[in-house]
Amino acid sequence: MYDLADILETALRGAGAGTSFLLAFVFALRGGEGVQVRRLGALFIFSTGVYVLLAGEASRALFGPALIPVSFIAIYGTIFFWWFAAALFDDDFRWRWWRIAPAVVIPFLHIGHILAPPGWVEKTLWYGHIGLNALIFLDALRLALVDAGDDLVTPRRRFRFAIAVTVGVFGLIIASAETIERNYLLPDTLRMIHAVAICVLNLIFGSWLLRPRAALFADPPAAPAGEPGWAAQAQSVPAADRPAYDRLLALMDEGVYREEGLSVAALAEKVGVPEHQLRKLINGALGFRNFSSFLNARRIEDAKAELGDGKNARKQIIQIALDLGYGSIAPFNRAFKQATGQTPTEFRKSALENGLISSEKA
Repeated sequence: MYDLADILETALRGAGAGTSFLLAFVFALRGGEGVQVRRLGALFIFSTGVYVLLAGEASRALFGPALIPVSFIAIYGTIFFWWFAAALFDDDFRWRWWRIAPAVVIPFLHIGHILAPPGWVEKTLWYGHIGLNALIFLDALRLALVDAGDDLVTPRRRFRFAIAVTVGVFGLIIASAETIERNYLLPDTLRMIHAVAICVLNLIFGSWLLRPRAALFADPPAAPAGEPGWAAQAQSVPAADRPAYDRLLALMDEGVYREEGLSVAALAEKVGVPEHQLRKLINGALGFRNFSSFLNARRIEDAKAELGDGKNARKQIIQIALDLGYGSIAPFNRAFKQATGQTPTEFRKSALENGLISSEKA
């Protein structure tokens, strides 16, 4: 027989899971931009609902023989969250082998832990599973926090701290609790707190996410407006923002983007406007979703010109990178290849060879 505490805990878990399933359904079916992000979010939210039920002793018993197959949905929750965070926060998100690998490894760790007899093998598989989950949560936190200041999309920047950090920290706490529970029985009070916390978080974030969030889930532009297109964008700038817009373009033409370590706050001070206004101006009027892309649009164009100039054929690439405002060669190489599909060395070789061929034909 179940006592009142078991019934209350099961009710809370049912409410939390029900909210998760409803959110997942809405996310999966809602149209518009950001379909991939929404669907990954739906997978994460759905798996969270399943986990909520499996984490309670009474609610877990409801699954009966289906417990093991259903548990696979829950164990993928960490990976779904990682994918969701990456697709949402990284405008250059691509499916890579290392993003898929954990989805292949975790089932083997899970099955191995269940089937292995008690001993060092079983412990290794179990701790391996917990450790991998912790690493994935930490990387999701990295995605949310490292480039938060660079994000020009206001709702997304808020979302980084609102849900990514909350869920990430909560996931690490759960991993720690499960590790402790392996050797020590957790008190019923903590289980009740766990159920209440998930129920409340689901209700809060559910009500927030169900509001229209076009900017949050908008697809990244295929090619943000570069220097030649900026003047044409001026027609869409509100009259009140035109002085700041003109000042911003003037500063960019003067080469402010070549300053090493230039931040949104520093540029806003030079333009003479609050930081939030400059973020909105760059994002809304020029179409850039992060500050680095905004600077790189000019920096890479300058780099291409310098690398293709025969006069600079012997100039070290690291010197070009430093002159453009990059603190080291690595971020320059990464940004250049992302923009052109070639490394700076490959681009220079191709540009100079084509230039020699053209001059010889002439």
